[in-house]
Amino acid sequence: MTWRIKSLVLYQRGGADRRQLTFSLHGVNVITGNSQTGKSAVLDILNYLMMSRSCPIPKGIIRQAVSYVGTHLVGPEGELLIVRPLPAPGSKVSTQGWYQLGTDLEFPNEPPKMVANRGQIRDILSSFTGISGAAVLSNSKQPWEEVLAEANIRHAAPLLFQPQDVIANRHVSVPGLDRDEHRRHMLDALPFLLGIEDAEILEARGRLRKLKSNLSALRMKRKERERLRANTFTRGHKLWLEAQGIGLLDGEHPQSVSELLKILRGVEVDENRRFNVATATPDISELEADEFKSRYAVQEARKRVRSLRDFERRTAVHQDVVSRQLSRLSVSELLPAPAENGVCPVCESGYFYPEKHRDQLGMTFSALTGISAVPLRVDSKARKARARLEDELVQLEEKHEQMRSRLREAMITISKNAKYLKADREIERLLGRISEYIRTVDLGGIDDEEEDVDSLIEQIDALQEKLNSVTPRRKKAQKTIDQIMTELARRMEVEFKKGNASISVEDLSIRVQIDPGSDEMTSLAEIGSGANWVCYHLAGILAIHDHLERFACPVPRTLILDQPSQAWFPEELRTTDREGELAPEDEEDKNRVREIYRLLDEMTSKGAFSQIIVMDHAKFGEKWFEDMIRYEWRHGEKLVPGHWIGESANTQ
Repeated sequence: MTWRIKSLVLYQRGGADRRQLTFSLHGVNVITGNSQTGKSAVLDILNYLMMSRSCPIPKGIIRQAVSYVGTHLVGPEGELLIVRPLPAPGSKVSTQGWYQLGTDLEFPNEPPKMVANRGQIRDILSSFTGISGAAVLSNSKQPWEEVLAEANIRHAAPLLFQPQDVIANRHVSVPGLDRDEHRRHMLDALPFLLGIEDAEILEARGRLRKLKSNLSALRMKRKERERLRANTFTRGHKLWLEAQGIGLLDGEHPQSVSELLKILRGVEVDENRRFNVATATPDISELEADEFKSRYAVQEARKRVRSLRDFERRTAVHQDVVSRQLSRLSVSELLPAPAENGVCPVCESGYFYPEKHRDQLGMTFSALTGISAVPLRVDSKARKARARLEDELVQLEEKHEQMRSRLREAMITISKNAKYLKADREIERLLGRISEYIRTVDLGGIDDEEEDVDSLIEQIDALQEKLNSVTPRRKKAQKTIDQIMTELARRMEVEFKKGNASISVEDLSIRVQIDPGSDEMTSLAEIGSGANWVCYHLAGILAIHDHLERFACPVPRTLILDQPSQAWFPEELRTTDREGELAPEDEEDKNRVREIYRLLDEMTSKGAFSQIIVMDHAKFGEKWFEDMIRYEWRHGEKLVPGHWIGESANTQ
């Protein structure tokens, strides 16, 4: 099953307009024009509609003026419409979308409601393509990875697109091979997409990787045991001697490993003695905690008693000061009576008023007498509280002394049992070493382990034989693709025309035979000239699509190329507005570009695959080329209509 692209639609952002591009379902469709007219974006939009994880459409005019994009796909059993919104400002990608299956479908005039997500549409598109039921495995260089997912349209997408920066790239043959994650996933699915392996073979390959991983782990385990079993008798005899030295064993020296294992398994420990020692030994940490609590309580009680005593002392000082002041004030009673003439009897002054002074001193005396009563009441309560705290302090000190005594006794007990405790710890460690020795040296599990290894090897051999059955098929596919690629490359006037060319069905690497007399194949990265890179890229991808058609593989029969003439087309002509033929000035270069397009036309006409869409600057004035032109974007014509750009700016 396969499909072809019938049309591409763009919906205006903030408006009711839309732009629809239609393509011929068979043959070559050329979109020619000047730079910066949106030609390369056609490839990016179609890739985005293949449910790419990110948005490859560059930021700028298209994202500003276009809100939704869609494509109409036509297959042998039906049609599929897909619409996907462009990312909103500030977003990297949109995960929503819309699709419709049926016949005689038409795009809605306005963007439909997005009712599906990326994963759902990807699965629908994969099923529509015929890609289903094949588990994609991890790369063979990473056998520890589990089965990831089933193959889908994204695994086939790199075989559909040759962007401008890939078609002339010396290092990668299809998009995504330079990114580890994409490379691993695509190469895992490649044998299935090329019809070399089916779902059953992929499942067998997954089981094989799992079994190999288990076998490797089992062999590592056995190797570790063998390492531990080195000098087995010497290690066991040393343990026997240690056990005998502390009284756990007696009797004659063992003479073999089996005797050692039997004796060490029968080691008996006087558990009663170990229990008695354990119970006789007090818990020193608990006693230390109790002693600390009682000591802290005594210290706090002493602080409170000292505080109350200080209060009593300060109260006594206060009372003494008040008493002295009262004594001084009592002298007011000795003041003489005033003379009849108002003259002071002592100094004969005329300003003496004894009644007035006597009243003032009396008021001060009354005030001091009132103050003295308050501290006396407080002092009484403080004395009672101190007496109570002193009684409690005596009890706390007695309890603390008891805790100290118990702690001292515990230390003495531990000191007496130190040798027994040390012996117990030594016994514990020795028993652990004996258990480990028995576990690693036990001869009883070796036969079972060998049986497991033999069983795994048998299963691995059976699966490997099954996988080897596809080797002839892989070699045949590789040979056929290489033959077609070599023939196509020679027709495009490559530098090493006499040598063979190859694109690997395992990793899609391109190699070229520089010296026909040698079997050595050179990678494309080691060959110069952009013209060589473009020609070998085109020859390789066309050969793969020819193979896909021959074996009815589940990959769409459409190929989108961007700027295949870039190695020969002069830069100054890419922005020219002149009408008529736009081609390289050099006649030889012109013939090379012309031959590429004739070759593309021939490939589609003979049924190798149905549809090729090309975006390019080149234009030839010959009828056969003009018949292939679907759109020419010059003199202001672009992918996005000019009035969309102004209207989009006004709505922002």
